[in-house]
Amino acid sequence: MPTGVPVLPSLPTPAAANAFMAQVNPQHFQKPKREAPKNDRPKPQPIDKPRSQVVIPGHDGWYLVYTKYKRRFVYNTVKGASYWRIPDKLKDAILELDKAKIRAEAGLDPSPNTNPQGKTGAGAPNLASQTQTVESDSEYEEIEVTDDENENEDDEEDEDRDTKRQRTEEPLDNGPVEFTEEDILLQLQAMGEGGFDSEQHADDEWAGEGQETLSEEDSKALFWDMLDDFKINPFSPWEKLIDDGKVIDDPRYSILHTTKARKECWDAWTREKIRIQKERRATEEKQDPKLAYISFLAEHASVKLFWPEFKRKYRKESCMGDRNLSDKDREKLYRELISRLKMSQNQRKSDLLALLKAQPVTVLNSLTDPSDLPLQLRSHMHFISVEPSIRDPLVEALIQSLPPPPEGLSKTEDLQIDEATAKAQEARRKREKALKDSEERAEFERRKQRRELEYSKQVLKQEQIEIEAAMQVGKHGLHSQLAKDRQ
Repeated sequence: MPTGVPVLPSLPTPAAANAFMAQVNPQHFQKPKREAPKNDRPKPQPIDKPRSQVVIPGHDGWYLVYTKYKRRFVYNTVKGASYWRIPDKLKDAILELDKAKIRAEAGLDPSPNTNPQGKTGAGAPNLASQTQTVESDSEYEEIEVTDDENENEDDEEDEDRDTKRQRTEEPLDNGPVEFTEEDILLQLQAMGEGGFDSEQHADDEWAGEGQETLSEEDSKALFWDMLDDFKINPFSPWEKLIDDGKVIDDPRYSILHTTKARKECWDAWTREKIRIQKERRATEEKQDPKLAYISFLAEHASVKLFWPEFKRKYRKESCMGDRNLSDKDREKLYRELISRLKMSQNQRKSDLLALLKAQPVTVLNSLTDPSDLPLQLRSHMHFISVEPSIRDPLVEALIQSLPPPPEGLSKTEDLQIDEATAKAQEARRKREKALKDSEERAEFERRKQRRELEYSKQVLKQEQIEIEAAMQVGKHGLHSQLAKDRQ
């Protein structure tokens, strides 16, 4: 053995050989990379290609394309896109094309039978003038047809041939079943809910006559009635009304069709309610000067100010200079309120709840407006010592849990209704009746649309049955051909 040549050890496995070569020459050794397996299967090429196209009537830029294997798809020249799934808006027009094609193959008039004057409609165009041969496949989107699809198509063709072979031994059919308009009406009447009943239709038409209509002013007044019924606080913002969602489901909320109109009506209602409350409270304060001073204390009293400081700071206010109320009474009321403001918030809330629960049902009940409470409550120190942000939700929650006023009280109030209030109640009754009539008309229109929709579906179903019956090939010619072959 020549000298200088290293003796190779026994390398039984490729892993041992790689380890040895890495030790002998680590710089030039590279671990062999594993090659990814090659896919020798060629990419499937499109075999099924467009052969003819038909303009879809009534839809510019849309074509119905037929392929080599009698498949079809729609093509939009504007978007340059093809769709196997036919859009819903094209189905009616394509159905008319199929009807016209079947009539043309059967040697019948290509115009539909439903047109008694024989005029060719937009839904049944002349196919000979619209059918064009596709000369270049570049006009259409490339469509891939895989081998699996071809195999499935071959299997389907074999099944069709087997089925046709079996049908030659079957007896002849009695012919297609024809449905008249009376049959469709009977089917619709049997459906119950969506049936077409001419007598019921006439009754609905008659019931809709002579009903009162809603004017714009009546709609706004109904919106105001809704706000009054829900006892909405006129000092709360519009956003709170929407967020609460209490009035959304009321039919009077949608009597105004836009949010802008509702908000404008809301603004007008709040201005009117606030004006009425201010006028009534001004009248009450004239009768009792202490009420004006208590309202002033509820807004400006502070525990940081002693009575002399408070008196000196607000000496120019009208309630501070009213001679019907002495300074000693003002000081007494101020000190009483300050002593309550120094209490804890929980204590003041509990005192307010006790005051509210102590009121009789005739004063405070479920029909009381939280924004217009009785005078004896609004002037009480337990009431004004709680902040409005805490007091208002507390009062609203308690009023909702109270019972309604007694029946005897309601009858007494009804006897004391003046003429203006009676007219307002009569006007509201008429508005509510007009709203009810409007809802009945809307419900009648919905029923009418449902009937027309069901009727259209039945007519379309009848036409589909006629198309399927026309596409069925008879077996007379096949039997005669077999008889000739036997001879």
